[in-house]
Amino acid sequence: MPLETILITLVLLLPPLVLWRCKSFCEKHPSTVPFRTVPLGCLTMLWLILIYGFALHWIYDVLLECNPPHWLNRFHPLPILFAIPLGIAVIVLLSKRFAKGKERPCGYLYPAVFSGALVIALAISFCVTVGSLIFEAGGFGKVPRNWHTIYLPQLQDCRLAFEQRPSHPFLAEYDYRIRLRHGKNLDYFQLWPNTGGQTFVNVYKVADDKYLLKEKDAWYIIDATQRQVYLVDIPTTNTVNPPKTEIRFAVPLSDKSFSSMGGEEEEFHVNFKDGTSAKAIPYDVDLSQMEYLGCIMDYSFYTPDEQPEGEGHSRYPSSK
Repeated sequence: MPLETILITLVLLLPPLVLWRCKSFCEKHPSTVPFRTVPLGCLTMLWLILIYGFALHWIYDVLLECNPPHWLNRFHPLPILFAIPLGIAVIVLLSKRFAKGKERPCGYLYPAVFSGALVIALAISFCVTVGSLIFEAGGFGKVPRNWHTIYLPQLQDCRLAFEQRPSHPFLAEYDYRIRLRHGKNLDYFQLWPNTGGQTFVNVYKVADDKYLLKEKDAWYIIDATQRQVYLVDIPTTNTVNPPKTEIRFAVPLSDKSFSSMGGEEEEFHVNFKDGTSAKAIPYDVDLSQMEYLGCIMDYSFYTPDEQPEGEGHSRYPSSK
């Protein structure tokens, strides 16, 4: 559970809990009713939205191990539409109970307390975000190291996922990796980071057990038979329909982060941040019959109908 959610919940619970312990004081001062009811209504709104998000995450990411359908994004306002009226209902019902037969508090106190709770929640969220930038990532100007999972079509008996996380607080720079699950075995393969520019990755099927991933800086082969991801040397021209129809050398990758790469064909190599390196090994792949499966972009995987093959893609697919 996010730290900000815990802090906001505790802060909103504090006024009602304290006032409930001071019954005689509350009976003498009807103005305490909004402080006992509005925070609970705010908590109702907050937790209904959170429960909706937790349920979607558990169903699709944990249970089904796939991305939610794009049309589901259109229904994100639904929990808000239910949460706000229900939160207001909680405030009204509790207010009637606490003020029953007694002098009622001034009406302006309710929006005032609600506005105060909103300001406090935003302040907590802002402070937690800044704190994570400073401490969790190891210094100001960096971002929390949370990976976002994008599921790819299953390859034989392997479940594949492309994962990315921001590497800059506001620029379009990302770390990439492949997650390969086979049975209970889970392996990660770090990819070349995206340091800016185009952020899409085209996905192709080149054999029954192989996918090709193409992005602006590098090409990768996912080999389900060998349970391995390879970095391949890319042609310098015509990146959509490459004149090269076969790959003869590739560099096997691991969970180590990239430092640099260079060379061509059998001299192709990768240097890692831990000081080690990996060289190209003989590896044969025929690209002549490769089939375009879709595109990774905007934290989602799009089918060919949603994003046709190309060197560039429309920012917002019409089907989304």
